[in-house]
Amino acid sequence: MFRTALIALDHSAAQGPLIDCLSDLRNMGVARVILAHVVRLGYGQGAEYANREALEAWLAARAAPLREAGLDVEIDIRAAGDVAADILQAAADHGADLIVIGSRGQTMLRGLFLGSVAREVIRKSTLPVRLEWIEVNGAEACERACHAGLRRMLLASDFSPHARAAEAAATMLAPRAGVVDIVHVISPAEAGRYTRWQVMARAALDNLAHEIEAAGGKAERHLAEGKPSEQIARLAAERDADLIVVGKHGANWVESMVIGSTAAALCEIARRPVLMVPLRKTDG
Repeated sequence: MFRTALIALDHSAAQGPLIDCLSDLRNMGVARVILAHVVRLGYGQGAEYANREALEAWLAARAAPLREAGLDVEIDIRAAGDVAADILQAAADHGADLIVIGSRGQTMLRGLFLGSVAREVIRKSTLPVRLEWIEVNGAEACERACHAGLRRMLLASDFSPHARAAEAAATMLAPRAGVVDIVHVISPAEAGRYTRWQVMARAALDNLAHEIEAAGGKAERHLAEGKPSEQIARLAAERDADLIVVGKHGANWVESMVIGSTAAALCEIARRPVLMVPLRKTDG
């Protein structure tokens, strides 16, 4: 499903840990990787672009473990006033079908949070975005705990039309994963409004499980009640999922205008990668 991934890197302590585990992109079908670094002009960082040789050497060092994992790696250095827009343009220029970005901001002292660039990339991207969890270890040190491959993948769906692309992505990835945990969370409002919602939700979970199994995967069904982001994170921790797959826009718990904060909340409390999949025109 995914062949070319653009990995957006800033020049920070988080980028080593971000790259360390991305050899597992091969388990998502990725064969080609673009390491993109965008220098923000007009914020006292333009001088960095003048030292292009140093930037190329830095990116070459980041590329080494990915090449050792058998990935074809290219480097793209750009300068722009709007970093998020240039990341999206780079993805389009290279024909990427996946964007990977870390979930941290510029200030390590404030802990882990979704930075403004990542937030804008997620909000505006028409491509799936894999948001990586970076663990903060002190003021300027970070690490990412990772596993080998996709042992378990968690698909969270609200069964709305907006979730179809995420369901399709999980189904395509299912043969590459050991187990796919499918979860639907019923909010308190839904539980009170629709008396037969549990019955319908279980039927929808069964239908999704059959699709995943027909594609060559193994599925397990889960129905929970409560706040969706909390319940998804809880189940991901219990099942030790390597990747959470969700739709970019949802009928209730993932809205387009707050997608950045929702992604941040889910990634942070789940402490693992989140794949946000936007609705495609053909899914509507």
